[in-house]
Amino acid sequence: MTVDAVLSTFLLDQQVKGNSINTVSFYRSCIGYFVSFVGNDFDVSGLTLPMLKSYYVSLSGRNLSSVTIQTYVRALRCFLSWCYDEEYCSVDFSQKFRLPKAKRKVIDTLTDSEVRQLMSCFNLRYNIHLRNYCICCLMLDCGLRMNEAVTLTVSALHLSDGYIVVEGKGNKQRIVPLGLQSRKVLLKYLSHRPALAATDRLFLMGDMRPISLGTVKQLFRKLKKRSGIPRLKAHLLRHTFATRFLENGGDIYALQQILGHTSLEMVKRYVHTTPRKTVSKFLDFSPLDNLI
Repeated sequence: MTVDAVLSTFLLDQQVKGNSINTVSFYRSCIGYFVSFVGNDFDVSGLTLPMLKSYYVSLSGRNLSSVTIQTYVRALRCFLSWCYDEEYCSVDFSQKFRLPKAKRKVIDTLTDSEVRQLMSCFNLRYNIHLRNYCICCLMLDCGLRMNEAVTLTVSALHLSDGYIVVEGKGNKQRIVPLGLQSRKVLLKYLSHRPALAATDRLFLMGDMRPISLGTVKQLFRKLKKRSGIPRLKAHLLRHTFATRFLENGGDIYALQQILGHTSLEMVKRYVHTTPRKTVSKFLDFSPLDNLI
């Protein structure tokens, strides 16, 4: 069977499993590079390890970052594992074709003064500013992704119990705790939001339609100029949350659940950014000091 036909079957299987449109699109794009490399009509049963290594060499020669190459290879390994399980291949190449090492990027975060700069950009007397302030609070206090903030519903709020239910990647729900400030500002926003709105979506436009990803992207383009923080973007708030959470003594396994990461490796990136406060807090946690 041709590798192009097998890829189509693989993508269909991902949809049947309930993976999001974005996930399916990610696989189509990443694995598509490999299909172009070997040719659409290549028989998938003829794959060899040297061929996979040649593909990796070709990626390395395309001036791509090590992280991007690792992403392409990770997607391909997932496809190869599926091919083996579905008996399109007689060899499990995913076990032989290892991930290349990627340079660990230093994770950028907002400083405390930059957070204050950002949050001072809102005039909470105006409903649209109050809405946008809430969105930034949820990203800074809970580490929500853009799409998670956009799709958050009123029924997912459990403010008296201090948590929200978030619809994450792959339609997976998770419970995310809220700080007191976030609870207060959400209550204030709810008091101004029309109770009889036709949608359960929390954040609305002026005409009562739900906001979109484009709305949030446009918001951060404006905030970038207004705050005077040229590198500002939505995901920077998520990184800031994760880093501060660990710096303040938060548990790495709890952080994994809050962020919605299936792998602890993704969360470990933040551990390397918190050495200074880890040292300063050690006196509180030193096993020997607390025994004597």
